[in-house]
Amino acid sequence: MFMNLQTQLLPHKHIRFSESFIGLAGCVRQLLKEPRTADEIWHLLNSEDSTWFYKPTFEQVLIAIVILFALGQIKEIENKKLSIILHHETH
Repeated sequence: MFMNLQTQLLPHKHIRFSESFIGLAGCVRQLLKEPRTADEIWHLLNSEDSTWFYKPTFEQVLIAIVILFALGQIKEIENKKLSIILHHETH
């Protein structure tokens, strides 16, 4: 599992940016212009009108969310919804 996670974290010659966890995390962050749950994010990414390049699994979406938490980009608010941390909130 670790090697698979490591190879998917960053894009390289065998993993496109859109298929990397860093790329997916960026897409997830863009979807958080309004607070959403992890389930809502996954459904948006897997909908027919999604502009993302592939349909990620729920596990992949959760890993992208964990990356955003680790980078201090998002926070959990009421009702298990996720929200972007604005720069003025961290000072």
